[in-house]
Amino acid sequence: MRTRLKDVAAKLNLSPALVSGVLNNRNNVWASEETRARIVEAAAALNYHPSAAAQALSKGKTDTIVFVYRRLNDPAYRLAYGGLVDALSAELQGAGYDLVVTNFATQEEVLEHLQKLASSRACDAVVLWGREADTEPQAKLLDSLKMPFLVKGRHESSHPAWHQIDFDHEWMMEQVVERLVGLGHTKIAYLGFPHDEGFVHGLRRGFFDTHRKLLGSDPDMSLIGEFEDEVAPNLNCVSKWLALSEDRRPSAFAIGAGNRAWQALECSLAHLGEQLDNRATGYAAAGITSSPFSLMFGRANVFQGIEIDNLARYVTPGLIRALSEKEPLQFVHRFRPALSESPTLAIPLGGQKLS
Repeated sequence: MRTRLKDVAAKLNLSPALVSGVLNNRNNVWASEETRARIVEAAAALNYHPSAAAQALSKGKTDTIVFVYRRLNDPAYRLAYGGLVDALSAELQGAGYDLVVTNFATQEEVLEHLQKLASSRACDAVVLWGREADTEPQAKLLDSLKMPFLVKGRHESSHPAWHQIDFDHEWMMEQVVERLVGLGHTKIAYLGFPHDEGFVHGLRRGFFDTHRKLLGSDPDMSLIGEFEDEVAPNLNCVSKWLALSEDRRPSAFAIGAGNRAWQALECSLAHLGEQLDNRATGYAAAGITSSPFSLMFGRANVFQGIEIDNLARYVTPGLIRALSEKEPLQFVHRFRPALSESPTLAIPLGGQKLS
């Protein structure tokens, strides 16, 4: 049978309040050093362990964060979440919090679990992760139940008062287009994803807005390609672009997709004996990538290290603010990584190794 606080108090003929105050190191409880020693010794002899729930109720916090997400079938998501949990756990432990990870197969199960968490106050806050279509109703529920939370994603338009974190995708694509236009290119094609997700819309919006701002016109819609992260459809699209007449052919490429789009682009150029370079002449490209990444032949400017496990390393400051500040200065956190030159294997084309 589990030893209770009143068992320790009864053994010493002391009040449960005094015993509790000593064992929980409360500042407003007075006891002599002899009495304190007796209480500690009796608790150890009886194998008494304080109730975590009682301690949390006493001090008004649990020092526990719960990370909740809906399981997805895509292997890429499962692999990414493994690194994400490791990074998030390390960051929160460093701030004095324990991380509890829960995931469910259906949205209904997630919502039911969130309801229980909010009702029991078994944690200090919840971190929601996933696609906006999933996380928005989850966050709405926690918001209605007055449960502190931080959500990964793009909800600033509909919910500007939610604590939320993501990369600044519009800004990232603005940097990409500015780089290509700065090199002297005016015919810029765009390769992106076809998904209905916040980051996809953000990248696309950034491309279109910056194209209008810098080049004074909407992008040529025939130079917009959006495909799954596969080589074949991207390769087919880029090959058709490169076969266009000179007055319509793109000389630069903004990449808002995965590494296979880059592979397709380089392979299409290699068939023509061409390669990417950071010059006004020839072909240039800039955009996002996934780790690990390296070009095969040429050079380009890319955003690296933008996986969700890296994003998790930025979560802790915003989450701690969400817990500690009643009126925080900022709810929406958007991070801006550096656009830098990509690593390259520099495989020679036509017997010429890149200098």
